[in-house]
Amino acid sequence: MHSKTEYLIWDKIVHSAKTRVDISTIGVRASKIHPEIMDQLILHMIAGFASGEDHYTIATSLHNELRHIGIEVHEDTIDEIIADKHVVFSAEIYAAYLTFSMLEDGHTEHEVLGYITELLDRPTVY
Repeated sequence: MHSKTEYLIWDKIVHSAKTRVDISTIGVRASKIHPEIMDQLILHMIAGFASGEDHYTIATSLHNELRHIGIEVHEDTIDEIIADKHVVFSAEIYAAYLTFSMLEDGHTEHEVLGYITELLDRPTVY
């Protein structure tokens, strides 16, 4: 069971990523996907990249998930959709990686949420 704070962490990461991409550029069918499903697909991409999965593994997994919920999409289309997401979502991928690492290292969810919020809302270059 996930806590409310953990949901807030992942919600923060997904919503940040959504500001970096225009869903309508993916295609008309993508704009008709329920927002919660789109959030899950974006989270899946980010978590996959943050976990070190390669492009092919993420594409195959997304293709299978979409087919499972009744959305038929060609694998080539999925490849095109995620082709640049490791760059477009780089801040969110880093935030997800930090989330995994910090939670594993014993940081509280509140600490992680604060750090992720600071990272995504007020990025600073030192």
